[in-house]
Amino acid sequence: PNFVMKKIYNRNHKQTKTYFKERALNNNPIEKHMIKFAPVTYSLIVINILIWLSMVLFLNRFSDLKLLDVGGLVHFNVVHGEWYRLITSIFLHYNFEHILMNMLSLFIFGKIVESIVGHWRMFTIYIVAGIFGNFASLSFNTDTVSAGASGAIFGLIGAIFAFMYVSQKFNRKMIGQLLMVLVIMIGLSLFMQNINIVAHIGGFIGGILITLIGYYYKRNQNRFWILIIITLALFVASQIRIFTIKEDNIYNTIISNEMKNGNYKEAKTMVKQTIKKKYADDETYYLNGLITTTLSSKAEGISDWERGLRYYPDSAILNYQLAIANRSLSDKDKAKKYIKAALKADPGNNDYINLDKELSDDSEPKD
Repeated sequence: PNFVMKKIYNRNHKQTKTYFKERALNNNPIEKHMIKFAPVTYSLIVINILIWLSMVLFLNRFSDLKLLDVGGLVHFNVVHGEWYRLITSIFLHYNFEHILMNMLSLFIFGKIVESIVGHWRMFTIYIVAGIFGNFASLSFNTDTVSAGASGAIFGLIGAIFAFMYVSQKFNRKMIGQLLMVLVIMIGLSLFMQNINIVAHIGGFIGGILITLIGYYYKRNQNRFWILIIITLALFVASQIRIFTIKEDNIYNTIISNEMKNGNYKEAKTMVKQTIKKKYADDETYYLNGLITTTLSSKAEGISDWERGLRYYPDSAILNYQLAIANRSLSDKDKAKKYIKAALKADPGNNDYINLDKELSDDSEPKD
């Protein structure tokens, strides 16, 4: 029924009629599903590749900063209301190896699931599993930028296992083929950076749940509601975990990493973005002062720290840094004032205690 497939199969082929007959009558379920046309799977692959190529052409460098800007999954941003990242992150990838492995996996498992349940149901499983995996990721990862279709793809794998459970139609060859592909995927992922195992597990569970919920909706209301309750319980538990876990300001983490790599200008740009988005805190202003001191002068760096202190007067780190800066300028009175404020905010910090003792010893008259 498909125009493209008609063109392909109306051509002259070297294969005999026997070849096509055996292929059509093949009883292996996986091989039968693989030869069917799967427009949603193909569309998802094309969309992912186009987005990745756009990133290659326009972003040039796949840094955490770039992925954060284009919609990568970050705990800090999601809890501040940027829920769209639950979807956008599914379509982003780090590098060629990352997208290659995911698209090969999507081609295999996507075609199988789409052949079994249809186009839009497959798409629903894919998206729901991806979101489920992202919720799992947010529940445990607070200081990284996550991206990739892996959680959604593991959801498709979970759906296939759910199909085998409800249909009771599987054999050793089928299970062996699925496990072989799964082992290859896991094996390859061990050699790749930024692999989010938690998202894989969450996506797998999400794929199983949404598939069983769809199956039992008209067949067994008791099981249907049990699965709904389990899904809601997991959702509520993940939300409690996401919003109660101590969050890290991902912007400060990225700024620090850029500074460690010597990319001070990019770090400065990131500081400006953080302040503009109103995500800045006292540590942001502390880092900003260090960057300014490196790129310009100590005096301008002190101005940045003092500016930050106006917004965060009880900041221990800003008061401590200003104490160090004024000590280096031989202004011990100011230095003592700032270190006292730092100790008031964090009385147990050994660095603050030692600097206070040093300044106090220097102020005592000597024989």
